[in-house]
Amino acid sequence: MARQKLNPHKYITFAEGTKFANKAPAGKRPTAGGIKKPHRYRPGTVALRDIRKYQKSTELFIRKLPFMRLV
Repeated sequence: MARQKLNPHKYITFAEGTKFANKAPAGKRPTAGGIKKPHRYRPGTVALRDIRKYQKSTELFIRKLPFMRLV
């Protein structure tokens, strides 16, 4: 298949860019009630942090007696 040429980008001059600078991006506007969402880590971040924590420690996760019964 032949290569398609891209259209040239429209460059915004400084004067045109200033009128957009006052508006906040759509995702960054405060909510109607003004209630801030609690902070959340991305999926997997806390899991990796826990893995590092438990690999450093020497504590047992299963108590000795129940583990002996299992094994």
